[in-house]
Amino acid sequence: MIIENTSIDEIRKTVEDLCAFGQKVAGTENEVRAANYIYERLIDFGFSEVEKQPFEVHGWDPISCTVRVTEPIEKDIEAALFPYCKSESVQRPLAILGQEDGPKSAMGNGMIALSEWGEYLYFGPRFAYYRALALGYEGLIVGSQHEGDLLKVVVIPRYLEIPVVCVTKEESDSLRAMIEEGPVVASIETQVEVTSVAQSFNVVATLEGDGTHEHEIVIGAHYDSWFQGAADNCAPAASVLELARVFQAYMEAGGRLKRTVKFIFYGAEESGSNNFHFWINGSRAYVRNNQESVSRTAAVLNLDSTGYTSPARDHIYATADIFEFARSLEVSTVNTPPLSYLDPPSYGGDHWFFEISGVPTIFGGAWPSPLYHTQKDDPEHLYFQAVHFYAEYMKEALAFLTSTDLLPIDVFLPLKHFERILSKYEEMEGHGFNLRLGLERLSRIMARRSAVEAHLSSIMRELEAERVNEANRFLLRAANRFNRTIGWTTRPLDTYENVDYLSRLELIEDHVHLTKAIESLRNIPIATINSASVERIEQLSDNAYNWIYLHEPLAKLEEERARIRGEIEDELSSLFTDLDSLSSDISEMIDK
Repeated sequence: MIIENTSIDEIRKTVEDLCAFGQKVAGTENEVRAANYIYERLIDFGFSEVEKQPFEVHGWDPISCTVRVTEPIEKDIEAALFPYCKSESVQRPLAILGQEDGPKSAMGNGMIALSEWGEYLYFGPRFAYYRALALGYEGLIVGSQHEGDLLKVVVIPRYLEIPVVCVTKEESDSLRAMIEEGPVVASIETQVEVTSVAQSFNVVATLEGDGTHEHEIVIGAHYDSWFQGAADNCAPAASVLELARVFQAYMEAGGRLKRTVKFIFYGAEESGSNNFHFWINGSRAYVRNNQESVSRTAAVLNLDSTGYTSPARDHIYATADIFEFARSLEVSTVNTPPLSYLDPPSYGGDHWFFEISGVPTIFGGAWPSPLYHTQKDDPEHLYFQAVHFYAEYMKEALAFLTSTDLLPIDVFLPLKHFERILSKYEEMEGHGFNLRLGLERLSRIMARRSAVEAHLSSIMRELEAERVNEANRFLLRAANRFNRTIGWTTRPLDTYENVDYLSRLELIEDHVHLTKAIESLRNIPIATINSASVERIEQLSDNAYNWIYLHEPLAKLEEERARIRGEIEDELSSLFTDLDSLSSDISEMIDK
């Protein structure tokens, strides 16, 4: 396939157009305008199959936010409203957020709290909000995480009970200094529009394959944003739009694709739900409403947050089954950024619901950046050379996936992940699970790797259509099974790289520690008294056993251990079934 290079000038113009719509919050007029713009551009490119797929979102539209110091001086302070605040007007003395524990503190009642953002991007403001709420504050001002006159927002799950705003770190430091010198009074006024049921859109453009291969390829990016959102996510959306243009031009020039391609522009990635983390609602809706198409998807390519400059690092994430393929792609662009390759991709982007549905995934983006979710995520601060690199990288991936006969899936690389995980916990003393059964299954399957690779090579030499299709079905069945075991956990607070296969097996460590704790508690003499004796002792007026209530918490610990054990056993049972199915598929394919 000879596909023309993507145009950095076209991408730049599209980024500027999308940024001009301003903040594009789920379900708002600006988000709809951006969706219509993308739709019209696709029509102009000559696409005959373009649709706007509507889905319901929880609408929240910030109209205005005013923060003002009224004593000891009068001063207006630029501020950004945290998502899912309500319309409120509060004027109260300002106090540095305390660290008191327990019920609402007298110092918090009738005051507005001032807090630093803290070390953690998502959890810092969340911790401050819940503490301010518990201590009885009536508003919260959060200083931005980084210097540089930045206003930053992230979503704190659920509607906020008090107004929460962000000011720059410089303004926060100034307010802190004023408070240390004497009383300070501030006001927060917010105006928002809330719509319990609003509408967002996924814009989907389709290029049909030639019918020789039954599977599809999805490439996409979301178009909604906080602030202008040049890197997050106008640049990725502009890159996918440019890829749609060059592939449509290829088709108009007489080219053909062996697989159908869907270019998807997701709405409501940044917000739109009243539970969980509010995120990735558009792709969630697409996967939910297009199950037949998703079941045919051989790979999903996703871009999010491209074009951030240092200290952001550029990454390519891929599921293990296509990790080596992702690493093998070569791109010749000016100033190609240094890349980190990681697997598997984590929660936090529009690939996620495809990925845990089993679809092989490649995800590209830069992270972390001080400009993330700030008013300076604009075209002026965008590194367009990196944006262009990601567009060309995804062009190479898409060109190969739509022209190759045999999908570049390695069914054995995920097995190495499984072997590493099972071996890790097999070495843990007192784990209490038959992990050896899984390791033995893995060993038997891995012993057939050479035979499988030889068989696939013979299929590629002969290129008999039905044999190729059968081989691709085999590869995807294995990939689908394994990718469904990917889980997102929050043990470290750096959640973006804390993702792995067989994540429920992490509970083995909890099970071991719980067992040790229960055994230690059971060695306390009072714990050996039976329940009937406990009841009799409790009735005595001179009961000296004031720690008798150990039995109830012990029972709860044992109940929790049983629940955890059930989760682990379910994970192992599913894994053993998947490995047996793979072994059977290998035998059927090779031996027939």
